[in-house]
Amino acid sequence: MTAQSTYSSSDDFFVNTADLSARRPPPRSKNPVVLFLKRPIVLISLYLAYIALIFVKWDTLKDWLVADILNRPASEIGNGLEAMWLALWVALPYFIFSIFNAAKIQLRLRIPFFRNIDFLRDIAQVVFLFVVVAGLYTLALNVMDNTQIPINWNVVSRHFPVEVSEGPDFTKEISWLKDIPIIGNRLAKADVLQPGTTTRALITGLINTLRAVILALVFSTILGVLIGIGLLSNNWLVRNVSAVYVEIFRNTPLLLQLFFIYRGVLGILPTAPKDAYKFGNFYLSGRGLNFPKVLTTDSYPYFLMGIIAGLIVGIALWRWRLRVQDETGKPANTLIWFSTAFFGLGAIGLVLAFVTGGTPFELENPTLDRFNFVGGSRWSAGYLTLVVGLTLFTAAFVADIVRAGIQSVSHGQIEAARAHGLTSNQTLRLVVLPQAMRLIVPPLTNQYLNLSKASSLAISIGFYDLFNVATIVQNQTGQAVALFVILMLTYLVISLLISLLMNIINRSLQLKTR
Repeated sequence: MTAQSTYSSSDDFFVNTADLSARRPPPRSKNPVVLFLKRPIVLISLYLAYIALIFVKWDTLKDWLVADILNRPASEIGNGLEAMWLALWVALPYFIFSIFNAAKIQLRLRIPFFRNIDFLRDIAQVVFLFVVVAGLYTLALNVMDNTQIPINWNVVSRHFPVEVSEGPDFTKEISWLKDIPIIGNRLAKADVLQPGTTTRALITGLINTLRAVILALVFSTILGVLIGIGLLSNNWLVRNVSAVYVEIFRNTPLLLQLFFIYRGVLGILPTAPKDAYKFGNFYLSGRGLNFPKVLTTDSYPYFLMGIIAGLIVGIALWRWRLRVQDETGKPANTLIWFSTAFFGLGAIGLVLAFVTGGTPFELENPTLDRFNFVGGSRWSAGYLTLVVGLTLFTAAFVADIVRAGIQSVSHGQIEAARAHGLTSNQTLRLVVLPQAMRLIVPPLTNQYLNLSKASSLAISIGFYDLFNVATIVQNQTGQAVALFVILMLTYLVISLLISLLMNIINRSLQLKTR
């Protein structure tokens, strides 16, 4: 038995506790409550709830500062002091958390605070958070004091008089709100969610934005991967056509491409519905694309339960096969196991749907009326232009990222794959792309973020996205600050969600060793 190591004066002055786990590993709690509270998502949620509570009770906290601590009139409290008081409350939990962790380490490992590099790093982040919050709140107070038009956040409950031709109808009640347990009735009676309000119009604009962004993300990824592979093709025609595509769409402004598609492509199509180009039950005209609408029937829940069950079982099998591969080294074949479970249980759900009530889906085809199409679904010219423009523009950058990722794989890997008898397609699919994805995903995240923010150019083609609706409200009310704060926060949340998803994918692709 060997004695546990302790730290002498010969150790480095700054000690990183992560480097000491081999000498004295920290005890791990087995309490499920403690393990749950230590999850990052739980800590972040609690911290956000704490900040929300601060803003709700801010008047009380400010009165406490004025009356009990400073004992001065409220008029003598400057914006800077008020901002520092708010920043102190925002940074306080992080500061207490850092002190608590450093105290535990000092008791267990006898590392003083001033030598604990983790504690010093946390304190630096606390100071940075304090400065950022104080600066932003000081700026906000100065804007409110110097703005000629008072900032009125009640603008979100005002009536929106403009008709939005895209997305859900914001002039109708949201019937499903009342079905939400506990808070449903209160939400249904909220002023901001009443039909015809600015909030409802902004929600419609947000849904339109998400519709375009999600579809463009999927299409640009597929097209970009194909063109990126085409850039390295041995076929002269494929390689040069791909290179010309990338050079054209990467080196011309997106706004110009949107105008060209809207005016130069869709603009020359016939505007009369009777003259629309017909492709089966699809009708393309200058007004947009009309196509069949998929409707669900009474037997649809059986099919949906089969799909959900297949997804859950497939994910469980995927994780199990990866664990078996780590423990035994046998091939995981995750895609085969997942596909078998997903499509197998989905097929069972489809059979149950047919047995109980027939087909779970029906198609409603568009039909030509006197002046327009009725029934089916419709993508307007603005929506079609935005999706196509974002897809073509982003795919050019994705293609170059894919090309660089493939070329980063050592040529020796390709030669080894060919020496084992793999074909070119097998080499690409089984050897090259899995290694290249580790380098492709990080820059691909940036392009996805650029795509989501570039969707605001929809205002140039008259599409009612979030930015367009907010601009209309700002022009009518003059509340530019309130509307653009809402816009910035909304686009920030969208970007953070995309980053979160891509970071999860990136971590799953990282090289793991035993």
